[in-house]
Amino acid sequence: MGYPKEILILRHAEKPADTTTNENLSTKGYERAAALAYYLPDTFGAIDHIFAAGIGVKSPSKRPVETVTPLATRLDKKIHDEFLKYQYQDMVTHIFGDDKYTNSVIAIAWQHTDIESITNAFGTKDVPTSPWSGDCYDLVWKLTYNGDQTYSLEQIPQLLMYGDTDDIIVDPVTKTFCQELQTIDPRELFSGNIPTPAGNFPNQAMTCIFQVPKANVPEGLTQQFIFVGASFLLSETAIINNQIASVLNVATEVNDAEDLQIPFSDPQVDKRAALPFDLAKHEKYYLNQLSKVGLTDTNKNDMMTLVAAVLEAEQLLNTPSTAQQKANGASNFYAQGNLVIHSHEGGSRSVTVAALFLYYKFYTHTNISFLDIYKSIICLRWNKSINNHPTQGICENAYEVLNTFEALFPEPIRK
Repeated sequence: MGYPKEILILRHAEKPADTTTNENLSTKGYERAAALAYYLPDTFGAIDHIFAAGIGVKSPSKRPVETVTPLATRLDKKIHDEFLKYQYQDMVTHIFGDDKYTNSVIAIAWQHTDIESITNAFGTKDVPTSPWSGDCYDLVWKLTYNGDQTYSLEQIPQLLMYGDTDDIIVDPVTKTFCQELQTIDPRELFSGNIPTPAGNFPNQAMTCIFQVPKANVPEGLTQQFIFVGASFLLSETAIINNQIASVLNVATEVNDAEDLQIPFSDPQVDKRAALPFDLAKHEKYYLNQLSKVGLTDTNKNDMMTLVAAVLEAEQLLNTPSTAQQKANGASNFYAQGNLVIHSHEGGSRSVTVAALFLYYKFYTHTNISFLDIYKSIICLRWNKSINNHPTQGICENAYEVLNTFEALFPEPIRK
């Protein structure tokens, strides 16, 4: 096992005002990168390995690599950029699995939204759960190996440039559930008795989190399930075998068949039941529906967008039978079946939308709380996903929806 003696984690340097078309550093960012080339070795000593979030599909930013390029050049070191920003767990596994990193010093440049997760993945104690501020570029998180497969965290302000402060990230004394959620081990929520996923659908890309009660299954089906996950990881065979007819994409990534790997299925491959009638020349039959309600993994979502995701899940689950669609005058017909609520890694947004939908649809007027629904889905997803804690921002969005839209959620929710 490769346990580095020190790991220096820093956010990439400053970005430009327009980030929609510019994935590079700003002028100040390049200046900070140049200063870091001297600051890091002068402050922390010899640096043996350098990692940065790579550039690729769903990981377009060049800023992490640019931040450590002057350092790598000065030290004549390779930048390990083979791991994309959402593959930080793979990076941690790689480091732990190679003896060459034992007793070394590693510098890592990454997006700030993942620094907490990376730090936790290394087994670090007492990691703050308050979000890393969007305007903070001047911190180094130093992880020191404790000798027992854990690390201790020290936050070190860089104080390199004009405007840098000595602020560090601290948690408030009292926490809301959304803040506590970041430190909870889902296994502890249920005293180690994690609920068993409904149905028999083992797949690393998705988790079956709910079986629709028979009374609510639309006419034409005998059973129906709801999944959460990263459906772009699924093969068409998995889509077919799990009778998935609809995918609700609640992430902000591109929504198309190629991205989700769900082409309109080949009838020679897909053996789901055929239409009970012949198609006319102007009619079409689609075995999969793709719908998009884009949410950000922060608290910056418009509340109506989150409500739209809940209502879209309702619509997709209640697709009428094809015979009823034809009777209703449709010319494009869609298959009935199971629903996947998809987000980038199958975590925060999909789990939150699923919890809101289930609470709205089945539990608003019962003594089962939204917290219980939310925690149950988190526990189920825990076994399949590395992204098991919904971020504080999307959690807070959920509470705002619950407290705002009385028509959907008539019971006021307390944090």
